[in-house]
Amino acid sequence: MSDMSQQTHLFKRNSSYYFRAKIPRDLQPYLGKQEEKFSLKTKDYREAKKLVRQASTDFDRRCQQLRGELCYRLQEKMPRVIDDDLIQEICALWRHHTLAGDEYSRQEGLLADELDERAGERRSTREQLREMLRKGQLEAIEPALQVFLDLLGVEPRGDQNRYRTLLYRFLQTVTEVHDQQLARDAGEVIWSPEPPVIRHSSATSLPVAHGPGLDELFEDWKRFNPRRPERTVDDVCLVLESFQQLVGKKGAAAMDRQDIIRYRDHLISQGLRPKTVGKKITFLCTLFNVGINSGKLTVNPAQRIPIPKSDSRSWLPFDLDDLKRIFSSPLYTDGDQLGRGVREASAWLPLLSLYQGCRVEELAQLLVADVQKIDGIHCLIIDDNLGENGKEKRLKNTNSRRRLPLHPVLIEAGFVRYVERLCERKAVQVFPDLKPDRYGKLSAAFSKAFMKYLRKEIGITDRLKVFHSFRHNFRDACREAGLDEEISDALMGHSGTQKMGRRYGNSFSVRCLDKAIYKIDYPGLKIPILIPEEK
Repeated sequence: MSDMSQQTHLFKRNSSYYFRAKIPRDLQPYLGKQEEKFSLKTKDYREAKKLVRQASTDFDRRCQQLRGELCYRLQEKMPRVIDDDLIQEICALWRHHTLAGDEYSRQEGLLADELDERAGERRSTREQLREMLRKGQLEAIEPALQVFLDLLGVEPRGDQNRYRTLLYRFLQTVTEVHDQQLARDAGEVIWSPEPPVIRHSSATSLPVAHGPGLDELFEDWKRFNPRRPERTVDDVCLVLESFQQLVGKKGAAAMDRQDIIRYRDHLISQGLRPKTVGKKITFLCTLFNVGINSGKLTVNPAQRIPIPKSDSRSWLPFDLDDLKRIFSSPLYTDGDQLGRGVREASAWLPLLSLYQGCRVEELAQLLVADVQKIDGIHCLIIDDNLGENGKEKRLKNTNSRRRLPLHPVLIEAGFVRYVERLCERKAVQVFPDLKPDRYGKLSAAFSKAFMKYLRKEIGITDRLKVFHSFRHNFRDACREAGLDEEISDALMGHSGTQKMGRRYGNSFSVRCLDKAIYKIDYPGLKIPILIPEEK
């Protein structure tokens, strides 16, 4: 990502512009991160300058608002006598808050360059912390401790020796937690600890009130990142409503683990799959984490709630008989289509997924410019850059960016000829009839129409066989062809077993990938020619 030196907070990555700003140090513990970064969703420099000014104003306003909230909390600090219990509580709370907040940011997803930058900063800080420990420079850690005590609403009381003991134990804890975060950066599994049990004696305990409601935490969650996908916001809102209908609208601090378990059991009793139940519990866990990161809560009762293992199988690949029925159906023999809003995508999307191993949304958002010749080989470019239509494409993760040589079966079926006709019409999208739904998903209408066709017209009723089954067929075909797992992952856009060197770019040449994809075969399956060669 390159710095645009003439414009504050404006950065360019690949061909798109981004807003990027350092969060003020005094607010970093409050937000649980050091930096604010998001796409401006434009490739135009003039538009980016206008958008970044608006984003900068909004960023400054939010910082001012958060600082005001923090100042309000400082007026309500509770005196606490420094004893061994208080020292243990503070260190345990730091460990819990920091690791839980770090876990939350990773669940949100980190770009490779962002992860590298954070890890580099942590390595530098670790050396400073160890030097502070070695020399006993306790005054250097005091500002961090003071900010944390402010967030907890605690005012420590005691002699200087006890205060220095608190400083030293806190420095030890910060150093140890820093090492645990570095271990996470290296891919190690480091569990976030459960929140500590806080004493409740009237003279010395941390304040325990009903605190904010989940509705307030939900608004905080939205406000801290106003660019969340609308679909995600709606999903979290629905979970919040159903949870509060079951347990009532009591304060978040008054909710306990039994409330979450009760909700989990309620979801299971409704017949929801364990994966769906886990996702809903994770949404609740996220809201409680927001409360912890903002200093409004000290406990997350939704953390590590056990979810029963699923007895159901994952999606199944289509068997040969299924594939024959699909590709000899009227979509391929009579030129039928799944509907006016789908048209040419009706036949091409299943074929592309079967022979290229792509996800349905990766294919639905293809642009004509994404079909290119590289080293004389016809390829699909799967990326999330802004296209000629000015809309940002979405990928599941950074590993999904890839260059895919076209399978010879697709070329023979006429896909290149189809794209050439689109070029003549000066079309932008490969499937121009696909329109985004309210969440911006281009494949929504196709997916609904395809599943209806699969079940009612073709007669494949197994609930474990869906459009995604084509990707399972492709993975099986990779194994049958004897392809190395690394190259299979590269073709499918998986992180899988990729080595560290492969995570930061395409290490396989197009020619190497072309040789691999040429080996993908489905013996006994014949694909009709959709667009014949002109004579």
